[in-house]
Amino acid sequence: MGFGEDLLDDTVTELRSILADLQGIDLWPPWDAAETIVRLVSRAVEIASQPPEPDPSNLRDAADEWRLIATTTDRAHASLESLHDEITTAIWEGDAGNGFRSSVTVLSDKVDTVPEAARGVATALDTMAGSMDAARKRHADAFDGLRDHLSISWDDALPWELVSKLSGIVGEVIDAVQDLIGAYEDAAEAAATARRAVVTAMDGIELPDHLPSAPGAVPSTIDLVNQWSDDEGPLDGSTLSRYDDALGAMSADERAEVRRLLEGSDPAARAWIMAAVASGLSGDALTNYAHQLDQMSPSELRDLDPSGFRGDQATQPDQTTCGSSSLVMSRMENDPAYAMWMQTGYDPLTGETDPRTPEERFADESQAMHVRTNLPVDRDHDLQFPWPPQAGTQPWALAAEMSADGGSGVPGTSYDVTVVDPDDRGRSFDAVVRASEDGSTVPIYVGDDTRPGHVTLVTASQGGDTLSVYDPSEGSTITVSRDDWVNGTLDVAGWSEPWFVVVPES
Repeated sequence: MGFGEDLLDDTVTELRSILADLQGIDLWPPWDAAETIVRLVSRAVEIASQPPEPDPSNLRDAADEWRLIATTTDRAHASLESLHDEITTAIWEGDAGNGFRSSVTVLSDKVDTVPEAARGVATALDTMAGSMDAARKRHADAFDGLRDHLSISWDDALPWELVSKLSGIVGEVIDAVQDLIGAYEDAAEAAATARRAVVTAMDGIELPDHLPSAPGAVPSTIDLVNQWSDDEGPLDGSTLSRYDDALGAMSADERAEVRRLLEGSDPAARAWIMAAVASGLSGDALTNYAHQLDQMSPSELRDLDPSGFRGDQATQPDQTTCGSSSLVMSRMENDPAYAMWMQTGYDPLTGETDPRTPEERFADESQAMHVRTNLPVDRDHDLQFPWPPQAGTQPWALAAEMSADGGSGVPGTSYDVTVVDPDDRGRSFDAVVRASEDGSTVPIYVGDDTRPGHVTLVTASQGGDTLSVYDPSEGSTITVSRDDWVNGTLDVAGWSEPWFVVVPES
């Protein structure tokens, strides 16, 4: 379990509330006070059961990988220097040879910026690991101190003797809760310090803005920084590899503009810019998007994550638009510029601001989506079977919208409808988990034992056995377990059985 910023804030806030109750406790009558103390201690133990994240051993492993990168690129730089010296004019003369040697020199100089940066990252991670060791020890000592007071016995003690005993216990518990708060805050400060150090170190690299991932390779720095925040960030799943692909397809001028935008933004905004590039945003629209990010506060940047766009503003506008509302939410998850417009009103494509409320925009988009998916042709102008609006959205039209250029799915991905086998529901659940872990949203049709009746959207998976599902009927996020899926005991808007899933084609 990792502590995202919101979860950490909630943990510290609840512990501070318990601390305030302890500091204001009335010790008379003492038997009532004893019950209150035990209740507050039990609550604190429950809240603070997990030590501060990340795990120091994981940080040290990552630091070792970065030192390996430094050593490897040191050797690569030496090889390039040797290559430059070996390819003399006697071997390759003329403009082509001179151009080759010039290119090798430029590449060598750029590669030479990596080792120092990589060692800087390793140092930052090692420093953070040491800080996390201290924070975890502080947490463990305080947690053990709390557990000593999960029960209080007073035997035959007189009331005033019990008051004296309780006074000492309250003092110990207050100290323990204060140390727990301090441990979490120490961890947060260590992460913030490491984040700044990593970004500073990486700013010295004169290579592409993202080091491509490979099996066994260390994650990119922005990916690593993103993992210190919420588990569902803008760079989840395959977003980083799609960013690399999109950047590689750009012209030199376009890549230079992306690099300029990244260099001028803070780490949180950089992650959103990279996600936007991965979605296909470029040119003036990308510049508008980045400039809008620069004007947003840290909390506003966090609110751009569609996983927090819930409640009335994300509720389907009528009984027939569960499928279209799920498609709108899916597009928000896969198209950061569209999500920005939906949530703030600002449209990076036009540079204009929509005066409607988010609730109005979502409802209007859901209705427009409903019309489009029920037409005889889909978004890509391919023929599809027309569907009566009162019957909702048929699965194959939904899959076409997910697959379309500018549609609701992961850009460049084709989706297909899979019928859930009632005798082997686990197979479809595993397919949904794989798609989710790769960064894809997955529409699912649920119903009863006679028919499908509702469409929802899987937005994330946890540990391979639980799904986070957006339910448009209430604009809420619910969890679905593997057991409930397999047994047909779902509780999704009153429906119990999965019928269809819309996943990327294999």
